[in-house]
Amino acid sequence: MTFPGFFAAVPTIAVRDHLAEFLGAAEGGLIEYGYAGAVKLAAHSCPTVAGSYLLCSRVLKALYPEQIPLRGEIRVSSPPSSGC
Repeated sequence: MTFPGFFAAVPTIAVRDHLAEFLGAAEGGLIEYGYAGAVKLAAHSCPTVAGSYLLCSRVLKALYPEQIPLRGEIRVSSPPSSGC
C-alpha cells in the first residue's frame, strides 16, 4: 500500500507497552504509531482523522514532556455527536 509523501512528514506517536515488551512484540516495549496507521484504521484520510491524530500527538507531548506515555494510562472520550 502506498501513501502520499506528506504522510511521512507527520510526527509519529510513541508509547511504551509493558505487555508488548514482556511478550517480545516490541523491543523495550516501545511502539510507534504513524499517520498512515490511523488512515488504515479509518479507511480514509480526511480533516477529522488528521485533526484527531495531530491533536492526540500534541496532547501527549504536553502531558508527557519529558517521558514516553505508558499505553493504557490515558483515555480520551467525547460526547456523542448531535447529528448536525
